[in-house]
Amino acid sequence: MKKHIKIYILSLVLPFLVASCDYVRDFSGANAKLAAVSNLQYTLTGDSVKLTWTLPAGVDSLGVVVIPNATGTPITLKMNATSYTYGIVEVNKPYVFTVKTSDTKGNTSLGQTVKFVRAGASPVNSAAVTQVDNNVVFSWAAPDSAVTGIVLKYVDQKNVTQSININATATSYTIANADLGMYHFALYTTNSRNQVSQNIHLDLKVGATYLAYIGDAADSTAMVTTADDDEIAAAKWFFSTYPKARYISFNMIKNGFDLSKYRVLWWNYDIDNGSSDLPAISLDPTVLSALTTYHKNGGGLLLSTYAIQYLWSIGRMTINYTKGIDKGAGGVNPDVWNIGVNIGLKHDQSGHPLYKGFTFVNTNSRVLIPIIGNGWKENHNFVLFPAGYYNISNMNSEDIYTNFINDNNAVWLGQWDGGDYSMVGIFELQPKGDFQGSSISIGIGGVEWKVNDSVNPYQANVQRLYQNAIDYLKTR
Repeated sequence: MKKHIKIYILSLVLPFLVASCDYVRDFSGANAKLAAVSNLQYTLTGDSVKLTWTLPAGVDSLGVVVIPNATGTPITLKMNATSYTYGIVEVNKPYVFTVKTSDTKGNTSLGQTVKFVRAGASPVNSAAVTQVDNNVVFSWAAPDSAVTGIVLKYVDQKNVTQSININATATSYTIANADLGMYHFALYTTNSRNQVSQNIHLDLKVGATYLAYIGDAADSTAMVTTADDDEIAAAKWFFSTYPKARYISFNMIKNGFDLSKYRVLWWNYDIDNGSSDLPAISLDPTVLSALTTYHKNGGGLLLSTYAIQYLWSIGRMTINYTKGIDKGAGGVNPDVWNIGVNIGLKHDQSGHPLYKGFTFVNTNSRVLIPIIGNGWKENHNFVLFPAGYYNISNMNSEDIYTNFINDNNAVWLGQWDGGDYSMVGIFELQPKGDFQGSSISIGIGGVEWKVNDSVNPYQANVQRLYQNAIDYLKTR
């Protein structure tokens, strides 16, 4: 009888240099009972490597190929696969791929291994792109070793491929008066051997440039003098950090204010007294229509605390998740509260641009950002509990995470510092359907702009979180 076999590929980046390609058999499998793959080959094309192999004879329904990444997490491929493409392959770094077969009884074969290093020019470091007024501005740190040139490639809005040669010692470049639209940029270097580095890929949406802080206060003077203390502290920081930004009231929007020139609107709705319901003026049909159109046309939204519920008002969120809405006066608490960014202890979001520049606290697989220290905590939360909607009682179920991100085209970015999937506290919504704008919602109560009785020792983290959110939404 023929056997059902699975194939496993182990991919590791090792801490040593491999001078050339090497094919090796794995003799560590003392209990190997299955036939191994044969003729394992690799082909480097651009930034990718393609592995190919021949399956052993005499079997049917060969199982999946599993490609663990550097941490050993498997990636499952389709049945009977005889190839796998991996990228981006970085230059001057050793790679090792080992292919094994396995069946449902736990039997494994000996492994076939290929090792290689892609030789090339050193790439630029820490590349970034942003829009400044009508210009696209690139910045980067110098490569680790000398290069002879830097090349920037992209397709412009007329669908013409542009290739720009940049001086080898440069660390910045500006495209002046760029046409509006979505861009994908590739940046690579060359060296004296005519070798190239891997491409560094950057995306940027060039569009409206202005930023605004919105709310129900009559004007900017009222906002920074009579609004809630957290709203005032946030507004003062915002206008100081972004001097060209302005305040826009809902009444201005009702009276026809043109939002089309604005890239990101921030609504920070965090009040002490009264209801946490949205103010009536924000739900005025004219206002609601204008902000819905703004977001559908690509405008970015940054929503804080109770403003998050506006996503349902404009129709971007449609699922009625259980919402955790806390609005108490608060009290003195000596603990440090954190944002957990390793969602479910499996999805580490610390590499997301929202968390650029943070120093993380790592403990028991938790990746944490301290956000508020000893003192009076208002604990104003607006968070989501998605498990109930999906009728899942096991808070560690991966289905909660998968369903939430797929149903909403979302990135689940933050939670309380627990380790399960019970609570969504910070999330990004990417374009979906008619809505071409992106949004970030920050609803964790510990993210306070003004601690009532003291100075928050982690206030810089609050400011960095919001500056990262604004600067990120400016690129979407």
